[in-house]
Amino acid sequence: MESNARVLKALGAWLFLVLLGMAAAAVTIALVNKYMYGPETDVRAYFEDLQDGDGGQALGLLNAGVPEANAAMLDGDPLEASAEELEDLEVSTVTNDGEQAVVRADYSLGGERHSSEFSLHPVDTQWGFFTVWAFDETPLPTLTVSLPGVSSVDINGMSVALPDSTGKFSAFFPGTYTASYTSELVEADPVSTTLTAPGQEAEVVLEPRPTAALEEEVDRQLKEHLDGCAEQNTLFPAGCPFSYEFDGRVQGDVEWTIESYPDPRIEVGTQGGRGWSLEPAQGTARIEFDSLDLFTGEVERLERTVPFEVAADLAVDDSTVRVTPRG
Repeated sequence: MESNARVLKALGAWLFLVLLGMAAAAVTIALVNKYMYGPETDVRAYFEDLQDGDGGQALGLLNAGVPEANAAMLDGDPLEASAEELEDLEVSTVTNDGEQAVVRADYSLGGERHSSEFSLHPVDTQWGFFTVWAFDETPLPTLTVSLPGVSSVDINGMSVALPDSTGKFSAFFPGTYTASYTSELVEADPVSTTLTAPGQEAEVVLEPRPTAALEEEVDRQLKEHLDGCAEQNTLFPAGCPFSYEFDGRVQGDVEWTIESYPDPRIEVGTQGGRGWSLEPAQGTARIEFDSLDLFTGEVERLERTVPFEVAADLAVDDSTVRVTPRG
């Protein structure tokens, strides 16, 4: 009797251990399924790819729909720079019915809190227990950058072309993208935008302004042109903005001098939204010559101030300036 009790007691202990082991296995499977195979794992891996600048891996993992746009931001240094200020990542599952999961990522980007949501679906199982997830097809955001009068710009440290002064770029999310431009002749303050959602469309318009070097070169070319006009010994200098109507007879040479040079304002984006131009500006010239009276034969010294307006076209390249006065 005592022997049977010991057997039952041992059997009960063995069954308890078996059940305990099964419970532990179930918990282990659940934990592994959540933290090693769950949809949150894929989202964390995607964020790691962004921070590593691994665009190829991120594209495949995200199952990205890539728009028809410049792909310069999708790999390497520009991509890594877009996630440089990404911090305090927290990933959580919003919904998961076994057929579809929505995962939310909360994070700081540029010192501000943001969130993005990702949709995933199961595609396979491993070892009969662990669910393998994949992102639903996710359209990438686009970034349009414009800089009137300029054919290239820097985005996240990379120089990219801007055909017709504007360009459209595919980009990953989340990320911060900063456009800027600086040259000897033109400069523009950096402008940043943050992308946080699939298919988001963002636009950055830089405002170019002339540097002191550009203003000085425009003044130099205009003065050179006007000084050339003043050297002409005629009442009507050819191709010039000033002249003098006179009905009498000129005795000797006509002398022109520029009293005040015009100071035209440099504008950009006024020619169909692109290109550089000069606003018409006022100046004054002084004319001096001897006037002969045909009836009396007397000669009188005539001196007059002649106001004029100068208009000119302006072309600005990366390193060259061309001012073309309009006669």
